[in-house]
Amino acid sequence: MTDRKRRIRRKRRKKQIDRIKQICIVYALRGTVLLVLGMMAVLMVCGCLYIYEHVFKKTNVREADAYFGALSYLDGEGAETQGNFEAGFTVVLDAGHGGADGGTEEGAAIEKEINLAVALKMKKLLESGGISVILTRDSDDSVGLDERVERANREQADLFVSLHCNYYDKDSSIRGLECYYDSGSETGKQYAEQIVQKMTEQGAVEVRNAKPGNYHILRNAHVPAVLVEMGYLSNYRERKDLMSEEYQEKLAAELVNAIREMT
Repeated sequence: MTDRKRRIRRKRRKKQIDRIKQICIVYALRGTVLLVLGMMAVLMVCGCLYIYEHVFKKTNVREADAYFGALSYLDGEGAETQGNFEAGFTVVLDAGHGGADGGTEEGAAIEKEINLAVALKMKKLLESGGISVILTRDSDDSVGLDERVERANREQADLFVSLHCNYYDKDSSIRGLECYYDSGSETGKQYAEQIVQKMTEQGAVEVRNAKPGNYHILRNAHVPAVLVEMGYLSNYRERKDLMSEEYQEKLAAELVNAIREMT
């Protein structure tokens, strides 16, 4: 082999090596860029989650104390405060509607289901705190208005609480819990006003007011009775809240805390 051919071969080999080096450098740069972009994406996601958790879902400390304070009874905690409940105090919880009567329905929200879910959660909390609880229904059953009232009267309940969801088609911006009482019942009025006052102080649930209402169960109850409209299904945000188990637990805990303060 001549020197000229050797030189040509060496040049070709050098070009091949240089080309391989260039390819390696290109792929290394691409990999580095992809890695940096991936890390930036992860940081952006983490940043968005942080903002969501600490800004949009920020929970008021007072709200959390009230909420988890009530839920602690489910685990048998808080025994030192159970003495606040009057011995033999009985609450009849009435989950409005049921069976063929679904109540107000809006999208996937069905009032009868929300009412029952909150009633069952309240029952656990109240009983864990020493309160006797009677349900007018504990499943998706049809129960007449007279039967509901008669149950409360027969049991001589200390408090009759009927749970419902509100609706106002003329203004979907209206939201918040309302508590009704019979205008002829001074005790019912006191209970309704105290529930609204305590829940307003706790601040975890938006509350509107307490006012008289011309409802059958309030007119015919011979025991202190209130009807709680837990929120407006006509309001998009509140409808989503009322369908959420987390919010239902919070709502149940706030109502139980308010009742606990009255006994």
